[in-house]
Amino acid sequence: MLDRTKPSPAMRDPKVKTARAHKPRHFPLPDRLRKRHFYRWRWLLWLALSAYLFLPALPPSLRGPSSEPRPGVRIYAYDLPPRFNRGWAAADARCARHLFAAEVAVHEALLLRQRRAGLRPEEADLFLVPVYVCCNFSTLTGLPSLAHARALLADAVDLVRAEMPFWNRSAGADHVFVASHDFGACFHPMEDVAMAAGIPEFLKRSILLQTFGVQGRHPCQDAEHVVLPPYVPPEVAPRELPEPEKAHRDIFAFFRGKMEVHPKNISGHFYSR
Repeated sequence: MLDRTKPSPAMRDPKVKTARAHKPRHFPLPDRLRKRHFYRWRWLLWLALSAYLFLPALPPSLRGPSSEPRPGVRIYAYDLPPRFNRGWAAADARCARHLFAAEVAVHEALLLRQRRAGLRPEEADLFLVPVYVCCNFSTLTGLPSLAHARALLADAVDLVRAEMPFWNRSAGADHVFVASHDFGACFHPMEDVAMAAGIPEFLKRSILLQTFGVQGRHPCQDAEHVVLPPYVPPEVAPRELPEPEKAHRDIFAFFRGKMEVHPKNISGHFYSR
């Protein structure tokens, strides 16, 4: 026999259900801190990188009274063993000059400013973990091979976590990584494989500087990120890219990339953008 003193599920007040459905979500404290911390620094990080990479290349007449730009965010680059960065650059000169060399350029620019300012890690707002993952050139194709990227980055994070206190303080939320290859921090040139692999869990709380960027949601953008342009050596721009109004242009369009017409690539599996 039904207990008349208690309403049955069908007789419950629908307002109660509606109120529960609209109950505000409470994010765990680390997530709230991560979002607040990142959005606080996102635009400052973008402006600081612009200052580091572009203002020193301007002629003195365009720099203003001070030749030293003063960005509002202080970024400290960790001094990692050469096997994470300088060793790759020493092994092949292409490491610092090819299309994906933003990982080297950002590191060198930050180191230069760090030395000039005498920045100590205790004074920093953000921390760069400088790992060159695009310098492992394949002997077969000459293109960067990324098979080692995840393991190399995981080793670097383990080292930083063990020897410095700053990663553990924020669980990596104030740490910056450069992922200048396709597809971002998914570290694979084939999109379907990259999407299936996703971004490594230990990078998802950090800030990624990447050349890959698309509108809308994408598994390889499932972390806070700032999009960088592909790398062009500074000395190339004035020589090979003259000002439009001063150049005689007889080429209507130029394409550098890959367009597969092979039947196997109907789905775009072999990367054609």
